[in-house]
Amino acid sequence: MILPAARWREARQSWEMADELGFAHAWTFDHIAWRELAGQRWYSAMPTLAAAAQCTRRIRLGTLVASPNFRHPVPFAKEAVTVSDLADGRFVLGIGAGGSGIDAEVLGGAPWSPAERRDRFSEFVEVVDQLLRLPCSDYAGRFYSARNAWIDPDGGARARIPVVIAGSGPTGIRLAVRHGDGWLTNGVAARRGSVAPAVTPELASEQIGAVRRMCVEEGRDPATLKVFLLNVNRAQAPFSSAAAFADVAGRYAEVGVTDLIVPFPRNEPPYEGDLRVLEKVAADVLPMVAGD
Repeated sequence: MILPAARWREARQSWEMADELGFAHAWTFDHIAWRELAGQRWYSAMPTLAAAAQCTRRIRLGTLVASPNFRHPVPFAKEAVTVSDLADGRFVLGIGAGGSGIDAEVLGGAPWSPAERRDRFSEFVEVVDQLLRLPCSDYAGRFYSARNAWIDPDGGARARIPVVIAGSGPTGIRLAVRHGDGWLTNGVAARRGSVAPAVTPELASEQIGAVRRMCVEEGRDPATLKVFLLNVNRAQAPFSSAAAFADVAGRYAEVGVTDLIVPFPRNEPPYEGDLRVLEKVAADVLPMVAGD
């Protein structure tokens, strides 16, 4: 997970390094502004990923995660298809409900109630899924509409963009089971959107159990849904050493995580770290834990 917090002439090196070292995927946060970096340098996710698509060869690229806070499904689906083309099919669309932080009020409207945020999230996922599946769509919902929306320039000739849906509650889990290729968790936060979340193997195991039960309820084989975990724990950073990374990867794999995401080391907080550790992880640990 590479923060979009550096000018491209500097950021490009991080994306190229992640690709060259053999990591499976690289992501960036999709916010207008973010926590302690609000008011500091911060760039837009989709143009960043479009640029990353041009300087990488094999690594998958994704949003972590986009939300209805400031997105409308129609133009966003069009952007996703365009970035996927630039990445030659390596784009992964991560979607979440969004929090109650800066992004929730940036367009000038009143903050949504928890019930409205849940309902908007459900509709947003539903219409985005439809837009990505059909060359042209019409949709009339409570919050979002689409009319004669031509999204796919290839007329459905290419495979649908993979979708990863974040959410630890029943709504998010059900949406992932019904519409997603993967489900994502980053643990829990005391104040969503304003405080960094944290995760443990025990919490992840409990959440994954709920996902598997929902799969059974919805008639889906749990093995067909990938499990992504974003570990942004500040107290015990997974890149503190190669041994720490190996331990984290192993413990989460045991409880059912298929894809582990960790912050790319920065030379300043947040996620300050040593790039030499990243290189050692790639050389010594990644060959033992890397999957598909």
